[in-house]
Amino acid sequence: MAPPVRIVPLGGLGEIGMNCMAIEADGRIAVVDCGILFPNEPIGVDLIAPDLGWLRERREQVGAIYLTHGHEDHIGALPFLLRDVKAPVYGTRFTLALLRPRLDEAGVAADLREVAPGELRPAGEASPLAAEFYAVTHSIPDACGLAFSTPQGTIVHSGDFKIDPRPIAGPGFDLARVEALGARGVRLLLSDSTNSERPGSSLSEAEVGAALEEAFERAPGRVFVACFASNIHRIQQVANAARAFGRRLALLGRSMESNVRLAQSLGYLDLPAWMPVGFPEARELPPKELCVLTTGTQGEPRSALSRLARGEHPDLDLAPGDLVILSSRFIPGNEVAVGEVVNALCRRGAQVAYEGLRPLHVSGHAQEAEQRRLIALARPEHFVPIHGEYRHLARHAAHAASEGVRGRHLLLDGQVLELGDGGVSVLAEPVPVGRVYTDRDALLGQDIGAMVVKDRRLLAEAGLCIAVLVVDKATGAVIRGPELFARGVAGFEGAEDELRAEALRALDELTPQARLSVEEVQETLRVAVRRSLKRATGKRPTVLPVVLEL
Repeated sequence: MAPPVRIVPLGGLGEIGMNCMAIEADGRIAVVDCGILFPNEPIGVDLIAPDLGWLRERREQVGAIYLTHGHEDHIGALPFLLRDVKAPVYGTRFTLALLRPRLDEAGVAADLREVAPGELRPAGEASPLAAEFYAVTHSIPDACGLAFSTPQGTIVHSGDFKIDPRPIAGPGFDLARVEALGARGVRLLLSDSTNSERPGSSLSEAEVGAALEEAFERAPGRVFVACFASNIHRIQQVANAARAFGRRLALLGRSMESNVRLAQSLGYLDLPAWMPVGFPEARELPPKELCVLTTGTQGEPRSALSRLARGEHPDLDLAPGDLVILSSRFIPGNEVAVGEVVNALCRRGAQVAYEGLRPLHVSGHAQEAEQRRLIALARPEHFVPIHGEYRHLARHAAHAASEGVRGRHLLLDGQVLELGDGGVSVLAEPVPVGRVYTDRDALLGQDIGAMVVKDRRLLAEAGLCIAVLVVDKATGAVIRGPELFARGVAGFEGAEDELRAEALRALDELTPQARLSVEEVQETLRVAVRRSLKRATGKRPTVLPVVLEL
């Protein structure tokens, strides 16, 4: 009998982002990606990483970490994992080039090993697992899928992909390799579900070039283009359009500057020597001679685009007649933030263009027809949709059903799928998973804590009330107060007397022994004030009791 193989998703199944998956067989583990999720609410958190405790507990079993591509939602949490898990990391050239500075910044040493499509790498010595990289098309150079050799047959992992018939650069999607794997037999296909609700096929990245040139031709002044700093193919097309109209190219945003320099040094980006321009020279150029590439496509408050919209950027100011192109998709959950930035740009007199009638952006993820084509080529016995919210996973499973796949399994983070000689099933006992809320710059990956995040949400929703009480240390009798101070509590003004009276009544009911316990008095004060606030305002704000003894 062959040993069973277990698929253990630690992130990315139930949300867009935070992708991380483990494949376990015969006491050995291979990890696929280790990414982060950016919060879409103002809770003072820079990023969210998967809880990697299950992997840390099994660090000696981890034989290799395989990276499908260099997006943050696939590599961003690696500095946190590699502090404790010392396994070789396999990735393509551009993927590792993006990863290295993140690890250096975090002070984490790692064994990075470059691979190319078509190469096979084992998951450690004497491991029954090995992964072959195959080329796919996505919105970043050097993206790959993985074909795992396991004791239970071939497992194909799509990575993030689209099937682009006219890629800007690179080898394109190696459909022939997937078809060959399917002909030999694929036990399980794990496939990207992000755009499963979109019918048809995604547009080719080449379509964006013509739309950009049309927009540049009509622009009366400066052109600002916001796109993902990792989308080097998009940046190349912006540069091509700027060159066609004699515009020089300025860069705003730390990640934009670093990624463009990196892509140029590695030969992924071709800019003529005359084109790049720095500041303050860019400010002096005639408006028709300047194009600005900027970060901030998702309305991030500290991004270059948001600072331009608020008039706070130190290098440039927007002016009436400037054209701002958002060459990106609004990630679900970010629509409000992006809308606020667009409104602010318009208030400054800028024209704003984004994805709509003209393809100023095309997705890097496969839509229904492409997803079904991959399933048809791989011909898997079993199918697990990955990378998406539950509705995306469910729709992708329906596509697999339409392609005749009988073994379909909808998993969420923590649920374990086991492939054995006798069949495929979801284990009754999930593995522990969760989210780590962290500030990457200040705490270097330290968990801020779920309770802290919960308290921040409560403060944002209902506000804070501080109740200060002075008592006699010997008897517990009230000397003064409670004095009440509120921030962000609707309906507080005018209700102070009622709140104070409610608190005093509750304190009067304490026994003489309870009065001598500061903890008892604080809790009684907190509950009484919160209950009274609920009755007066309909909300339950956070109440902070302060008891001083004299």
